[in-house]
Order: sequence, then C-alpha cells, then structure tokens
Amino acid sequence: MSPRPTGRRTPCTVPDAKARLRDAEAFLEAAEVSKNSDVIATNAVHAAIAAADAICCVALRERSAAGNHGAAIQLLGEVDRTLAATLRRALDRKNQVAYEARDIADADAQACVRQATALIESARERVASI
Repeated sequence: MSPRPTGRRTPCTVPDAKARLRDAEAFLEAAEVSKNSDVIATNAVHAAIAAADAICCVALRERSAAGNHGAAIQLLGEVDRTLAATLRRALDRKNQVAYEARDIADADAQACVRQATALIESARERVASI
C-alpha cells in the first residue's frame, strides 16, 4: 500500500473539473501565442497544473490544495503514474521560469507546452466521459 499524499486536499465536483479544464486551455492558449520562452513555459506549467486538477476532480472528486506541488504530483499518481511523471517534468521548470533571472531555453519551453498538452488531452477525455 502506498502512502497517502502529503498536503491538503479539497473536494471538487464535475463543474469544478470543467472550470479547471477551461483554465488549463486558456493558459495553454496564452503560451502558444507568446514569443517569450519564460512566458511560454510559465503559462504551460500553469496549464499543466490546472489540467492535473481537472483529472483529479473527475477521478477522485478531490484535488490538491497544498502549496507544495509535490502533493499534486502524488495525488495525480493515484490516478495515473504516467501523467504524474508528465506533471513532474513540467513542474521541474517552474522555479527557473518564475524566479530565476536566466531565461529558459526555447526547447525547454516547448517541452513544457508538450507536457501541458498531454495533460490537457487526458483531462478533456476524462471530462467528456462524465
């Protein structure tokens, strides 16, 4: 038996899942129209987080409410380990793009977009199935 994720959880409903999916899509759209690699990556990371919330809302009827994104990764891992690994890869870039002076490489920003897209596609499928 695996340990329960650390961090606070909050209940969420199907409408909450749909709202988080809309947020994820809006963040991804903002990433796709930007020319700045930091802005692209930042929005893609936020898209990935929102998509993970939508997935967890559908599957578990709760989402992470912890300030620690590691808890969100663990919670998503209860639903799908591959998606949790995808979220982890996106979040690995969050500190660099949000808090460091050096810009993220274009290739890394595009990787964040791909990771967010994979999570959003899964969220869309799950939301459409309910």
